[in-house]
Amino acid sequence: MKFILDIVPLLGWAALWTAGGWMLAASLFRLRRGETAMVGLGIGLVLQTWLANLLAHELQFAVAAWISAAIVLLAGGLSAFAFRRNLRFEISITQWFWLGALTLLFNATGRGLGIFDDYQNLPTLSIMAAGDVPPHFALNPTLNFGYHYFLLLFAAQFMRLGNMFPWSALDLGRGLILALPLMLAALWAYRFTRHRIAGALTAFMLAFAGGTRWLMLMLPQAWLNHISNNITLIGSAADTAPTLSQALLTNWKIDGGGPVSFPFAFYTGINQPYVMGYTGISGSAILVMLLLLLTANRRRHWTAGILTAVLIASLALTNEIAFLLIGFGFVLAALLWMIANRSYKLPPGLLAWVGIMIGAVMAAVLQGGMLTEIVRTHFFYGPEGASYFDTSPSFIWPPVIVSAHLGSLSVFNPSQLFAALCEIGPVILVTPLVFLWARKSFRLGKWYEAALCLASFGSLIALFVNFKGPLFTATPRLMGDWFFVCILYFVPLVWIWARKRSEAIQISAVVIGAIATLSGLVLFGVQLIAIQKPVYATFITPMDAKMEQEYWNKLEPKALIFDPIVFRAPTVFARFTDSSPSWYTKSPTWQALADAPDPFKLRAAGFDYMYFDSDYWNSLTPPEQTLFSNSCVRQIAQVDGIHSEKDYTKDFRRLISIRNCK
Repeated sequence: MKFILDIVPLLGWAALWTAGGWMLAASLFRLRRGETAMVGLGIGLVLQTWLANLLAHELQFAVAAWISAAIVLLAGGLSAFAFRRNLRFEISITQWFWLGALTLLFNATGRGLGIFDDYQNLPTLSIMAAGDVPPHFALNPTLNFGYHYFLLLFAAQFMRLGNMFPWSALDLGRGLILALPLMLAALWAYRFTRHRIAGALTAFMLAFAGGTRWLMLMLPQAWLNHISNNITLIGSAADTAPTLSQALLTNWKIDGGGPVSFPFAFYTGINQPYVMGYTGISGSAILVMLLLLLTANRRRHWTAGILTAVLIASLALTNEIAFLLIGFGFVLAALLWMIANRSYKLPPGLLAWVGIMIGAVMAAVLQGGMLTEIVRTHFFYGPEGASYFDTSPSFIWPPVIVSAHLGSLSVFNPSQLFAALCEIGPVILVTPLVFLWARKSFRLGKWYEAALCLASFGSLIALFVNFKGPLFTATPRLMGDWFFVCILYFVPLVWIWARKRSEAIQISAVVIGAIATLSGLVLFGVQLIAIQKPVYATFITPMDAKMEQEYWNKLEPKALIFDPIVFRAPTVFARFTDSSPSWYTKSPTWQALADAPDPFKLRAAGFDYMYFDSDYWNSLTPPEQTLFSNSCVRQIAQVDGIHSEKDYTKDFRRLISIRNCK
């Protein structure tokens, strides 16, 4: 009964924006047969989440979620009434089956994995679900967390309206946002080629294509050692092995990797397979770009331009780099047109896109996220607090390709350049065809496709810039648009180009595609094993889950919680802690309190509560434990359990109040 009471509101909320998006897609765009349902679902999802983000700035989060869904339904209803002659609703059981199957599959694999940014995503998601939108940094509330939080906001609505745990909400929301772009890619490729096989292969390519680090295993041992000696591993790669040659022969050392570890040779620090999108971005940016691709140049009315502007603005909440590169693509297209035609007067179609981009930029600057933080900190630094990220780029020479595992790889060092190309993979071989298609799109007035392809030039910026701190390993995302375009267009363009050529060329194309997707297939196979062993998160146990059921969002709104595992308390209680300048380091002040806890000193530092486990309590000296026997300390709750499945030592989670320790 409780499950039904929880799921009915969530289904009702989803039905509102799904129906609204469906009506908007059917009435405002000239879509082909069979495209309306998936495009409408995507439009409803993106528009509702974007509106919820704006409304949550001023309203309670749950209220903002419901009102935004109602607005999408109302907008769809009004549009359907105004353009009722254009309506053509279609229901494809096959499409909905595959969407549901893929969503459940990605959700199931996600439940078995706690990889990548769970330590970052879960605290942020939990705090957003409690109403902190745009979010502040969970480990230091004085910092604005200018993050591409679209997926986390979408999942936060699942959590709040469906009464879900943050890890469950994230897995479900991410499952849908991974599945839907694959459906859209198949529909777009079918439109492009008029072949369903090409559509299916495009979705397959998008899902599994990525880097080919494993190709280095084919080298003679002496060559591999030479390359390895020219590379310094960083991050989790450095934790895996001391050298590249050794790392290629072992498993990737990361937390939350499931019952079977991922082989290091089949991942990459530059061009990761789509199926490994278990991050705070996941497929959200690709979802928006595919919606734009399917609706571009198909607007029935000028009001559709407003919806297009919202889609582009939402791109800044999914991946601000993709947003900026699309803008760069339109600027480049406009410049090329003016040069070719020796005129400043742009054609109506391109001029309309310029107007749409201007509206999207204005919205993106104000809506929250990293782009908003960039503008605020660089031009309007105000009293709201400093920003978590330092987005100031620095120029570097010689140019380098940054890998999150192999560090900065110089394009002038043959060994490092070879390693970088292996990290990227052979999908970039289709780049000449992409630019030929950009030229054709330019001539035909397909301005969005032209801008999308031309945006790949912007990826060259990544060769000459560097960022500080946490953004250093995010530098490869500057090349993300190039990789995405090459992967998306690989099958359609090669399909058309190779069909009239020799069998040798056709076989070569198939082999290159197989090479590009092998890593993704291997990694996905490892993910499937994790389905049978669901987890919460690397820092969450059933005891924490039980505590969360009782006390999530129940403590005072501005309460600070001290927890020796700093990511845990913000996730469990949706309240901030004050421990760190970044996700990766602790402040000296906090560390001193953790090493010698005293309720009076903790209270003086601003903390209201403590949350800890038996391991931390047993690590304290008897005099330190005695300090917490003071009458000012009040136990709020305790959950008992065992340490682990293999160790039946008694464990507990304890929440105490130190508000009276003055």
